[in-house]
Amino acid sequence: MRRAAGPPNLALLGERLETLRREWRSRRLDSDPLVFAHRYADPADREVVAFVSASLAFGRVASIQASVARVLAVLGQRPAAFLDAWDERPIPSLKHFVHRWVTGEDIEEFLRMVKRARHAHGSLGALFAKGDEKTADFVPALSAFLRNLQLLSPRTTSPSCGLRFLLPSPAAGSACKRQHLFLRWMIRTEGFDLGLWTGGRFTPVRLLLPMDTHVHRIARTLGLTRRPTADLAAAREATGWLRRLKPEDPVAYDWPLSRLGILGLPMTLPAARA
Repeated sequence: MRRAAGPPNLALLGERLETLRREWRSRRLDSDPLVFAHRYADPADREVVAFVSASLAFGRVASIQASVARVLAVLGQRPAAFLDAWDERPIPSLKHFVHRWVTGEDIEEFLRMVKRARHAHGSLGALFAKGDEKTADFVPALSAFLRNLQLLSPRTTSPSCGLRFLLPSPAAGSACKRQHLFLRWMIRTEGFDLGLWTGGRFTPVRLLLPMDTHVHRIARTLGLTRRPTADLAAAREATGWLRRLKPEDPVAYDWPLSRLGILGLPMTLPAARA
């Protein structure tokens, strides 16, 4: 793929993205970690499972699915109820868990934070809303949410590498792709997204495109960003162009664009140049 030489032709880009969106609507849920949340009916379980799944969504698809499945096997058929009743003692079956640089101890501490957040606020959505000051996008609220989660851990002052990776900070300029992916699942109601967080400040208008290396490469090809790295600035730049196409739902095209990267498919959407 060649990077677009200039800004996108919005009319042409919109037409082609709509074609992609229709083509990929309701297809290949099996290729995404969101597939796990769809196996549960209770919204509380879906929220917990989605947060675990999104947080571990790095690496090869098969590796992600295997690691998420291993954690969910521990949580059982009712993950939220398991956490609520958990005495926070070490979980033997996670002792040898490793997903890249995330260890079983990291996952246990991560689950402790989720448990404590649910106990204190009722849900992860309620904790997120507490730190949301209704800025243009969700970045400040996401920073507050992740910081408040970390404060629920006794390892706050010396978190491991794995924990820091599971709960990164947008304040450092990171695109925080996995966290924005989780927000997309929670807030959008179209397609496979779960739409669990609704009303008030929870609106798709404020979502950012979840930006990883694959989506960044495609975005550069389409002229959506000129940023050389997949950082927060690139995510905001690309979302800005998409917002001009779909002001009420700028990340509506994330599903088809991310399928191209995840499935390693050839780019069939030519650059829409000015």
